[in-house]
Amino acid sequence: MEKFDVLIIGCGIAGLTVAEEIRKEDSNLSIGILSNEKVLPYYRLKLPYYIYNPIDEKFFIKPQNWFEDNNIKIYLNSPVIEVDFNNKIVFGSDKKIGYKKLVIASGAKPYNGDDVVDIRARDKVFSLRTYEDLLRLKEIIPRVPEVAIIGAGLLGLELASTLEGKSVFLIEIAERLLPKQLDEVGALLFEEEIKRKGINIIFDSKVEKIEKTNNKLVIFLSNNKEILSDIVIFSAGVVPNTDFVNDKRILSPRKGIGVNTRMQTSIEDVFACGDAAYLDNQNPGTWAFAVESGKVVGKNILGQNIEYQRKLIPYFLKAFGMEIVSAGNINDVKDSNLFECLNKEKMVYKKFVVKNKRLIGYLLINDTKTHSQINKFVGQEVDPKWIEKYLEIK
Repeated sequence: MEKFDVLIIGCGIAGLTVAEEIRKEDSNLSIGILSNEKVLPYYRLKLPYYIYNPIDEKFFIKPQNWFEDNNIKIYLNSPVIEVDFNNKIVFGSDKKIGYKKLVIASGAKPYNGDDVVDIRARDKVFSLRTYEDLLRLKEIIPRVPEVAIIGAGLLGLELASTLEGKSVFLIEIAERLLPKQLDEVGALLFEEEIKRKGINIIFDSKVEKIEKTNNKLVIFLSNNKEILSDIVIFSAGVVPNTDFVNDKRILSPRKGIGVNTRMQTSIEDVFACGDAAYLDNQNPGTWAFAVESGKVVGKNILGQNIEYQRKLIPYFLKAFGMEIVSAGNINDVKDSNLFECLNKEKMVYKKFVVKNKRLIGYLLINDTKTHSQINKFVGQEVDPKWIEKYLEIK
């Protein structure tokens, strides 16, 4: 049986960052990575772009020789079945591997509508989370004129934006677009642009059932509407990919891996990071958190006793020719001072929320170049003249 000083389950950006962080300071610790993917780590955020574009080297985060040069053994197409935490053994379908320290960076998997999709319709229902998902969509999308996307979140909107020339329905359970990332003004501005691009949006609607009739899908909605489509793509959230963990000592109520600020679990020598890690039963589900939590794990494996510093992580979206950056609290504005500027002709909107003289949130639409400077001041006292400088629309 092989055994590693550090064994990492998952080779997304979180697991990869752990390995990279260790190798920056230690070339002797043996590192193994188990990946359930058939290909090397890639930029998950770029998946929609590659539906219509050839997959090239820019899709991948690290080439094969990087793993060889850094003496990191990666096992592709190697899903984990079970972990024996007492004996420090990870079981796959065809192998078992021992470890001294274990990192669970297994990410998340998408909700795929199993509770609403009739089994006869399953061959026309998709998601976009993995390389295999991408290959399936690259094959089917050029051949169908109608696409229904369930969920108008960040991924759903970016995906819809790539489907130019298709008849696209966006079905959203909320009453407006991106209720966490946009306020009502910003949501309406974005909605108007999306509709101008020919996208059909249905709000306040839950999918009750999806059936197949005459090679078409019928989507039954909670508002009693029925939508016909050639295919359905679910983009309605994710759940932690932790089916291989049965130990209640480390599972959070949301089935994530519970961690402290050092990304340690309650089991000795077991860490977690990325989309699988839940700090205070929460996970932001962002690329930035995956990277930062991976760095913390790597440093703590090296004995540096580092804590994850909670940061305000902005949300970014580029879709339908629009750019959006938002961070902090932009909707719960009671007892706050609002600074807003809207130019509908230029499709530019800016909003700053100040409470007790401190900046608690901001939203930028189509004038986003200053977001990195602005983000540094969230939580700090700001002068109205400072805000006016950034409110100016050029």
